[in-house]
Amino acid sequence: MKVIVFSSNSNLVDSIKAKNMEVAVYTPPQMNKIINNSNDLLLVYIDSSSFNDKLQKKISFLTSKEKVYFGVLDPDNTIKDVAELYFAGAVDYISKNQLKSEFNEKRFKRVFQYLEHFRIDYRQEIEIQKTITKNIKHITAEKGWQEIVPGAEYTFSIMFIELDGKYDMEKIFGKKNLEVALSVFRKYLERNISHFGGRIWMWFQFGGIALFPFNGRECESVYCGFRIMLYKLMHDVEESLFPNFISFRIALLLGNVTYQDNDTGNVISDSINTIFHLGRKHAATGNFYVTEEILQYAPKPLQAFFTPADNFEGIPIYKMRRPVLPS
Repeated sequence: MKVIVFSSNSNLVDSIKAKNMEVAVYTPPQMNKIINNSNDLLLVYIDSSSFNDKLQKKISFLTSKEKVYFGVLDPDNTIKDVAELYFAGAVDYISKNQLKSEFNEKRFKRVFQYLEHFRIDYRQEIEIQKTITKNIKHITAEKGWQEIVPGAEYTFSIMFIELDGKYDMEKIFGKKNLEVALSVFRKYLERNISHFGGRIWMWFQFGGIALFPFNGRECESVYCGFRIMLYKLMHDVEESLFPNFISFRIALLLGNVTYQDNDTGNVISDSINTIFHLGRKHAATGNFYVTEEILQYAPKPLQAFFTPADNFEGIPIYKMRRPVLPS
């Protein structure tokens, strides 16, 4: 878990740096970008003297974020009612007198212990990290879908794909126009996914989850995602019914799923939870991400088109780069 301080108080910043703790210090204007771009568990301390009348707004921002826990540093003892901070979701408070002697790594450990014992959401995130970092046992289907039996567990390439900007689409295009355009978009995906031996398994209006049975040797699902991204412009021009160019995100990993051919809304799967986290919370708009594991099974010519893109909850991930034609 990373510890971050947001402060513009030079005396406070200097005193924190002098302690040589594993703490990152940023200025208040950097807060939104740092928090929004992080997928790590974070313990964030905000300096009340640096935010003044914006303190409550920033507290609301932090409480809206998953995997972010916050405390307040009060170098001027301006907080009149400390209990209100805890009511708002704070996990720590450091007064002026405590800053010198108690704001240290021992204090952080106490906060971590508190979270582990009393915060269910924290324990759940820790369990997710443990689950996705352990190696899974591959249950292959050499002959593809003809081997898949409903109710049995198999290893699949699991693809998440979803349109960007979905929340504004109905307002912009109108309900009926949107339904027709989404139908054409789904057919575009189905055509490409089925070409590489996959099937759309779940659909949720603006995107879905596709499964590709794993044969133990190669994941052509990477080729599929690559093709969907590259052919997008042709789809926009030739068949899309959206009035402008669309954008979508793709995420791909290798995971085990107990296959069901109906009632997919009640599927319980760590791999499905992970792909949703990766696709909706980490993937940037208009990009295609794969995990390091599945990239190892990608067709060799494609592997060079993926570059390291950070870690997602302990999993190394890679982002597709567009081919550049020689000039």
